[in-house]
Amino acid sequence: MNKKYTLISISILTALYSQQSLADLHSQCLLGVPHFTGEVVKGDVNNLPVYIEADKAEINQPTQAIYQGNVDLKQGNRHLVGNSVEVKQTGEGNQAQRWAYLRGGFDYKDNQINLLGNDASFNLDSKNGNVTGADYQLVGRQGRGKAQEIELGDNYRLMKNATFTSCLPDDNAWAVDASEIRQHIKEEYAEFWHARFKVLGVPVFYTPYLQLPIGDRRRSGLLMPTVGHSSRDGYWYKQPIYWNIAPNYDATFAPKYMSRRGWQLNGEFRYLTPVGEGKLAGEYLGRDRYDEYTSDSRKRHLFYWKHHSSFLENWRLNIDYTKVSDKRYFTDFDSDYGSSTDGYANQYARIAYYKPNYNFAISARQFQIFDEVSVGPYRALPQIDFNYYKNDLANGWVDFKLFSQAVRFDNDSTLMPTAWRFHVEPSLATAMSNKYGSLNIETKLYATHYNQKKGSSSAAEEVQKSVNRVLPQLKVDLQTVLASNKTLFEGYTQTLEPHIQYLYRPYKDQSNIGSKRVNNYLGFGYDSALVQQDYYSLFRDRRYSGLDRISSANQVTVGGTTRFYDKNSDERFNFSAGQIYYLTASRIDDNPNNRTPKSSSSWALESNWKISDKWNWRGSYQYDTLLDKASLANSSLEFNPMKNNLIQLNYRYASKEYINQNLGASANRYQQDIKQVGVVAAWEVSDNWALVGKYYQDIALKKPVEQYVGVQYNSCCWSLGVGARRYVTSRQNQRNDQVVYDNSVGVTFELRGLGENDHQSGIEDMLKKGKLPYIQAFSL
Repeated sequence: MNKKYTLISISILTALYSQQSLADLHSQCLLGVPHFTGEVVKGDVNNLPVYIEADKAEINQPTQAIYQGNVDLKQGNRHLVGNSVEVKQTGEGNQAQRWAYLRGGFDYKDNQINLLGNDASFNLDSKNGNVTGADYQLVGRQGRGKAQEIELGDNYRLMKNATFTSCLPDDNAWAVDASEIRQHIKEEYAEFWHARFKVLGVPVFYTPYLQLPIGDRRRSGLLMPTVGHSSRDGYWYKQPIYWNIAPNYDATFAPKYMSRRGWQLNGEFRYLTPVGEGKLAGEYLGRDRYDEYTSDSRKRHLFYWKHHSSFLENWRLNIDYTKVSDKRYFTDFDSDYGSSTDGYANQYARIAYYKPNYNFAISARQFQIFDEVSVGPYRALPQIDFNYYKNDLANGWVDFKLFSQAVRFDNDSTLMPTAWRFHVEPSLATAMSNKYGSLNIETKLYATHYNQKKGSSSAAEEVQKSVNRVLPQLKVDLQTVLASNKTLFEGYTQTLEPHIQYLYRPYKDQSNIGSKRVNNYLGFGYDSALVQQDYYSLFRDRRYSGLDRISSANQVTVGGTTRFYDKNSDERFNFSAGQIYYLTASRIDDNPNNRTPKSSSSWALESNWKISDKWNWRGSYQYDTLLDKASLANSSLEFNPMKNNLIQLNYRYASKEYINQNLGASANRYQQDIKQVGVVAAWEVSDNWALVGKYYQDIALKKPVEQYVGVQYNSCCWSLGVGARRYVTSRQNQRNDQVVYDNSVGVTFELRGLGENDHQSGIEDMLKKGKLPYIQAFSL
């Protein structure tokens, strides 16, 4: 388990040595620190001989030697230069010890620290010693300071009336003064007593005790706080507190104060055990003071649990559970555990057993919907799946697969029926291929039985108690790959990859499965909904997810892809296009809305183009032949000259009909087409400055959807970031024609030092912020 910690706050400084500066800036910062030259001596340095050179030596064997003038003393990794050194031996035999006493100033170096001091005494048989008037600097990493006195131990340094900073020499941006500093070298932490934090030499904070990390090991303490203001929350301050419970357990507590809402308590617990790993998190606001809420709806909370484990060799357990107090939770609060754009919170658990030829699983799933709907989706509790595989039957020509499932569906609404569904799906497949292409033939049988029960309300509709459905399926899939060096563009190899698929499945009226009520989130039946349509979906077996709506099919899908490869065999361009031709209309019942057109489906196009090493473009387009208009389109052009520097132009379009059909009418608040253009820019202006800007404009609304600008300054020992965001949100009882914005400003401050973590400019973190986060353009 690895967690990145930064000393923080002016208030307490506890992640002193985290480092997230630019790679180039990091290299420049390391130029300002001393480096050990030569090869580091391994083993116990104390047992190595001592070599001394000087202008003058007075030796009284075997107990004393005095060296004066340009004294040069070496022992393993240790190197000392001074004006006067007295080497003295005390004791006899096994009790004998060698001491070195330095007078009149000295310069000491080893592979960990450089010291300039006035006087010192060193035990040459151990690492113990005392130094007065010390000016020290760590070797190979940032960290320096001064001390009136330093006591050197085998695994510690005790400094009296000392200072510490990770800033380079001649940079006094910040420092910590303390009456006593104790550094624990192997454990990588330091203790400060009577610590005073200074900015530009001015004391700004005092604490009687601090315990700070001085390396990459996780340590308990305060992390970097964040502060800001938003029209939704007012002024806010969030202070994370980290608790390193054990090597495989840790927790973070992050109380947050919002002037318009009150105190929110946040916590996260992570664990890693031999049988599994996971994360538990919670957020709680006991009394939301925001004006929109009445007294009976002010408690706001979230619970999150994600777990994955493998145990007893063949068993797997997965849990993904998120629950919030109310449907507007992710609209009102920024959280790491969900977003209002998801539309729902997932609550899922599954335990499974795996063997080479079969597996089975028991699971439970339900959803918490955020939109205001009268009837929500069904929960599947329990669901039992069994899969069996047997390949290379009939002398290696045929593969057999069996999928079976038993599941119970229940709903919170008393108007909706409940049901058990039992499903068996055997299939036989054969594949033939050579260097020119492949032919795959598959036959499948869908056999499903339903036991349905009317809802408990007297107003619930009647349902057929027992329903049986048996549907055979035949699929023939042909793909070829044709390559040629003769293309329109010299120096490129082009491939043509035709793809033809025939799919047949007879019609079966399925209107007696589930409720006939129309509900956008209920979908069809118990767990079926239209899947998103794109080029790759043209070759799917079914138009609907789940098993309750299996439409008839007598269709031919024709598509293909062409690719261009350069002389290094790198793919630089591809283009795919396809369409389904319906020999007979696909339908699931007599409702005309559930039928496909009699002729053909929408055209679906996909393309990616690596214009150069710096330019990338991708786009997709769907044309609805029934409506004779475009239904979906998006395009992204990105310029990425180096590292994190980029400029990206985006366009996305979705027709109102496509949204209503695939996502439900409630997902389209303004009941119109989505037409949005956007630009994202991120630039490391210099080694110290990084800028990020995002702007998305809705052409149909004629209003901006989201605006963000962030700037971060990075130095060797500190960074400061400021971000301002304005985005479309919603509020309770909002009119459909009303556009509501939230405006916010956030500030982050970080002290940087000696950690070996990734050295970043802050661009990646700033790009992730927002309702429409940055998505990298397709790169081949």
